[in-house]
Amino acid sequence: MDTNILKNVLRIGKVSAVDGASCSARVTFSEQENLVSQWLPVLVIGSKETRGYWVPEVDTQVLCVFLPNTSGQGLKEGFIIGAFYSDVDTPVESDPDVRSVTFVDGSRVRYDHGNIEIIAKGDVIIEGRNIFLNSQKAKEVPNASSN
Repeated sequence: MDTNILKNVLRIGKVSAVDGASCSARVTFSEQENLVSQWLPVLVIGSKETRGYWVPEVDTQVLCVFLPNTSGQGLKEGFIIGAFYSDVDTPVESDPDVRSVTFVDGSRVRYDHGNIEIIAKGDVIIEGRNIFLNSQKAKEVPNASSN
């Protein structure tokens, strides 16, 4: 494969527009004279029965992968692989065993060594067939934790 094609396969850019309905975004590549991509799908953790959803915010630095394009018509088919931290946008956690999502309003969900913390700036809505909170019932019902 031609090395000119390979150098365009992976690119770093900043999100310039988002489309929440299609879970896609346009990315601007400053190192390529502010070239703007077509709408690129954002990779998620599932899209069939189990579905994940995430669209990066405008100005988020992202890594994109493009399918080799031998037609010479520029960047067409590609995907946003994800965002990553930098000297400007630093991680909110430092423990590799912690998992967390922090939102722009300060709400967050955080897992830390068996503990789960939920901080909401708005309402918390929990729906389920049965909801057990530190009750004796939760200890008596088989598989209550999986309900």
